[in-house]
Amino acid sequence: MDRTVLPGGGPSEEAGEELDGGLGEEPGEGLGEESGGGQADHRAADGGAAGLELSTLRLEQSGRVLTAWVDAPPFNYMTSAMQHDFIRLAEAVEHDVSVGAVVVTGAPAGRFITHFDIAQMSSQMDGTPEISRAVARNLYRSVRAMTGWAGERVVARSSLKGLLGVARFHDMARRLMYSPAVWIAAVNGPCGGGGLELSVFFDMRVSADRDACFGLPELSLGLNTALGGQRLVQLVGPSRALEMMLEARFYEPREALELGLVNRVVPAEDLLDTVRRMAERYAGRPRNVVALQKRILNDAPYLSARASLAQEAVAALTSMSSPATRAAMRQWVRTQDGTDGDSVFLTRPEPWIEGTALDMNAPARGPASP
Repeated sequence: MDRTVLPGGGPSEEAGEELDGGLGEEPGEGLGEESGGGQADHRAADGGAAGLELSTLRLEQSGRVLTAWVDAPPFNYMTSAMQHDFIRLAEAVEHDVSVGAVVVTGAPAGRFITHFDIAQMSSQMDGTPEISRAVARNLYRSVRAMTGWAGERVVARSSLKGLLGVARFHDMARRLMYSPAVWIAAVNGPCGGGGLELSVFFDMRVSADRDACFGLPELSLGLNTALGGQRLVQLVGPSRALEMMLEARFYEPREALELGLVNRVVPAEDLLDTVRRMAERYAGRPRNVVALQKRILNDAPYLSARASLAQEAVAALTSMSSPATRAAMRQWVRTQDGTDGDSVFLTRPEPWIEGTALDMNAPARGPASP
């Protein structure tokens, strides 16, 4: 059965179909080994995501929280190398059960991911003939088909290698949407163009109250979004998304908060501590259940009510039958003993909010086995 899938994981209008019963693929399924960097990345993931050697990202793990410092000074422009690093990182995190949350922030002071390196993009496009929308669609579909047939090495040596990079980056975006880890952007500087398009695939964005700003200047160069337009619409709505692009200016943190583009704005000096505390709490939630819940929420715009309900039913039955969930429910009942019967979520919520009532990831410590 032919199905066209958008980078966000849902079926396109051209496909005219829903995902099977709303169940879809499991996280990472259908992306292919080669899409995330191949066997070498699987070996890196087996040794732990924090052990990856990347050219534009510095990694540091504390407990179940992995911090990725975007380090491409002085301006932190996104490049093909940075895209490849995020592709490798997303796959490694997916396979590393010791990571429950990922914090992404800029290493240079006052810089997150400014936007794509326009000079690199311009040089890559020099000598490329103008193509129609129909031709572009067919080229993209051809590259996607070849990646499905493990033909990436052939494409990588052809004139279509640039389009292969786009396809791989789209696969990475889907990995973020369905990742069992929670991804949070700690935005400490300009977040524009490709940087903003990447950030909308994170689960949350927290902005510093100074230095940070958000913009999509693509239309001022005659470019369309290549990754994040559809996700931006889900956050701010089509009218505001188009306005942002037509304005082509950078928005202040409070404006981004009002639009719904960021979850919080915090003092710049508290940004990393605040986000890491959030990440520590969220990393305690069970990875497999987090992945299922993210799938429910992220697939919802593409599915009918019937398909969404089917997806939720399957997820609920799966999670309720897991040993960790059953242990947590027994712990809740024990905690209720000796009370007047009112819910401990109301009377003594802290252990459940902080994740200290029970270690929900205890059966799955350390890197995943091959």
